[in-house]
Amino acid sequence: MQLLKKQLSLEEKNQINHQVRAELIDHLYRGCLPGVISGVPASTAIFINFYGYSPLRLLIEWYIVFNSTLAGLAGLYFFHIKYKNRVSIQTWEWTYSLMMCACASLWVPCIYLMPNDLTRQFMFLIALFLITTGYGTGTIGQLKLCAATLNIILMPLILWCFIIKGGIVYNIIGTYSLIYLFFMIGANIRSTQWFKDSLKLKLENTLVSYQATHDLLTQLPNQRLLPQYIQAAINKVKNTQDTFALVCFSLNRMEMINDSLGHQAGDLIMQAVTHRLTALAAQQSKAANASEYVITISRKDTFNIIILPLQRETAEEKIKLLFSVLNEPFFLEKQGIKLTASIGVSFYGSDGNDDQSLLVNADAAMLQGKRSGGNRLEFYRTEINEQLPKQLELETDLHAALQNKQLLLYYQPLVCLRTNQIIGMEALLRWSHPTHGFISPANFIPLAEETGLIVPIGEWVLQEACRQTQLWHQMGFSSLKIAVNLAEKQLRQKDLIGTIQRILKETGFDSDYLELEITETAILDEAIIHVIKEFKNMGLSLSVDDFGTGYSGLSYLKRFSINKIKIDQSFIRDIPANYDSITIVSGIIAMGKELKVNTLCEGVETQEQLDFLKSKGCDFVQGYYFSKPLAANHFTDLLIKSQEHGAAIPAALSKA
Repeated sequence: MQLLKKQLSLEEKNQINHQVRAELIDHLYRGCLPGVISGVPASTAIFINFYGYSPLRLLIEWYIVFNSTLAGLAGLYFFHIKYKNRVSIQTWEWTYSLMMCACASLWVPCIYLMPNDLTRQFMFLIALFLITTGYGTGTIGQLKLCAATLNIILMPLILWCFIIKGGIVYNIIGTYSLIYLFFMIGANIRSTQWFKDSLKLKLENTLVSYQATHDLLTQLPNQRLLPQYIQAAINKVKNTQDTFALVCFSLNRMEMINDSLGHQAGDLIMQAVTHRLTALAAQQSKAANASEYVITISRKDTFNIIILPLQRETAEEKIKLLFSVLNEPFFLEKQGIKLTASIGVSFYGSDGNDDQSLLVNADAAMLQGKRSGGNRLEFYRTEINEQLPKQLELETDLHAALQNKQLLLYYQPLVCLRTNQIIGMEALLRWSHPTHGFISPANFIPLAEETGLIVPIGEWVLQEACRQTQLWHQMGFSSLKIAVNLAEKQLRQKDLIGTIQRILKETGFDSDYLELEITETAILDEAIIHVIKEFKNMGLSLSVDDFGTGYSGLSYLKRFSINKIKIDQSFIRDIPANYDSITIVSGIIAMGKELKVNTLCEGVETQEQLDFLKSKGCDFVQGYYFSKPLAANHFTDLLIKSQEHGAAIPAALSKA
């Protein structure tokens, strides 16, 4: 649990601590109930009995007091529920503490009204110790209150036994009471620690689980939850006359905005669009013939929206309302940006009966809208699949790309912040299609993974990266390390270790200069743990890619002797404007130092980001500030220029 805390931001830790304290206050409230219920009626009954009331009168009086107490507690309960989030935690704490102390003090006079009959004294003491146990357990999490209430009840009894009564019997009772007092306080301390630790662990696991199923930028559910939402919608409209629509809402030109204005601008726009979509969903849920909108995010520029229930004849009108969220421009530093979207729709029943078919068809309709110029609404129809490039054709093209050397490796430098030198580079795959030009990795890598082509492609990437880096070593850049990303399907290949050994032998490349990048989810897969251990035995370096976006514990950092963690660029983009990002990155860097693991920050674009990372002790950086990914010949030029200057050159100076 100690390691898990380190991946949470300071704000998240404070939020958890606040929730823990609130839970303890709720626990104290529940602990007040036995104290009040038993304290007030029981002590009142003793007072009445002392004044000589008859048993019947005693029963009546006790009944009145008991029910009055319950009525008061009921009022307090409703007050607590209604104003729980409006009144500060400290106010509740003081209120309940005073109540517990007041109830405990009602027992003090009972000590002096102790009956002379030994049997009645014995029964009285049993009741007293039982109620003391109630106070001790009811104040778990409140050590001071526990000590105060127990002392209020037991200290008069202890003094009464030792000073007023005396004798062997009463000295034994007094000694036992003293021992019992310290025992209950000790038990409270241990119980409090266990209670807090277990509650924190529960809250942390809940938070980490939330992060795994939600987009951290928009806080919307991600693709992991979408199939569950679709199945829930299917169950809701099944056996009815209604249907529901699965909408693929994709923003146009987001890639251009990210390239021209920076990823931070793109993130701000995505957050603004999310806000407008959720506002529209809330508005429509209150309208006549209301429909429920379930909004999720599947890619960095694409939302999936379930609208239910629907009638086909009125569906188009409701779906077109989604365009209205883009009517007003988005303003970034007084610059207005007008966006459009392409919307694809599939209907349950006519366009698919399961989550996979509905998703595929909605996405196909959206792509058709983009191909038709964008800013369009397209309903799925079977002809769309005939108009769009078929998956088999694209797969064939990808096979041909590997055989015809259309695949290229670009290299982005990794810079050491301590020496300001280029110490290595990351190999990045590109596809130069003879007809369509450069195809984004986001479009063909998922297909390669789905079809299994990622294995031969990954082998080629590894071979080419080692070959090219060996050439740079022979040119005199002998300290360069090459980082290559491994997909999960590659890690599951039985002959992966043999393949890597063969490539190293064929290229003459030293394994000390090869670094393999693996995702957090892959590194924790029990089926590939032995492969990761073999990597270490071969002398290969290991780094965890996109660190901070995963949802696992962090014990693997030591278990597998991880050399480097790469902090995801989504956290770097917001620096120094976003306090949360600053806190998260600072925490991860500090954790890396504590665990003696190097840290590398991706996506560094500005001098301010670089200065911040230097001040926090980050080891390495990568990003457009120094260079975009370059072809091998251009990367060679960059290495030569950096060698001449004796340091890595910022991209702006390099161009000059």
